[in-house]
Amino acid sequence: MSAIHPQIPFSFGLHEAFSFDNFAVGANRTVVEQLKGQLGSDGEALLYLWGAIGAGCSHLLQAACHLATQQGFTAMYLPMDEIRSFDPVMLQGVEDVDLVCIDNLQAIAGLADWEEALFHLFNRVLQRSARLLVGASNPPRGVAIELADLISRFTSCAVFQVSVLEDANKIILLQERSTEKGIELSQEAAQYILNRSQRSTGALLQILDRLDQSSLSAGRKLTIPFIKQSLNW
Repeated sequence: MSAIHPQIPFSFGLHEAFSFDNFAVGANRTVVEQLKGQLGSDGEALLYLWGAIGAGCSHLLQAACHLATQQGFTAMYLPMDEIRSFDPVMLQGVEDVDLVCIDNLQAIAGLADWEEALFHLFNRVLQRSARLLVGASNPPRGVAIELADLISRFTSCAVFQVSVLEDANKIILLQERSTEKGIELSQEAAQYILNRSQRSTGALLQILDRLDQSSLSAGRKLTIPFIKQSLNW
């Protein structure tokens, strides 16, 4: 694979904050190892991740993009829920990057033009010996894709389920991240956040970032009353 950086015509929804360093691994150690090694000579050319909302598929795909660029490769993150309103012709030439990340595959299920465009992109990625990483809410045969040939392509990938982090581990995660930021978060306060917020790890960490800023500005500890006040809960 080439480490030459072609001119990338567009970029969507790639957040700098999502990395492997701040992903709560839990039961997903094998998945993370596969992603970190995908661009290596022994890496899987085609990876398909699926998991429930909050499992962290989008976080992992974006982390893989960031790691690829850090290693001198090119990568593109394509969240289907954001780009399905565009003309699928935009996928022409995407195969020229080293790692193509297609996220939220389920968003284009039943859209014939997009399904066909992804089928042809898949074939071009194979021809170029690039790498493909797919994220979806269900395994290949459960994602409601209507184009049989495209389903066949996705079932040929190495398929991994991303497990949702258990609540007890989410509380530990919040406390560990708080300690890293130099703020104290009790187990009771962490449980309060978990009970009131969206339960995905990404959403929880974003809330913690907001509370960190509020705590610094107000010079207050992260007590439950302060959290309630800061977040209008």
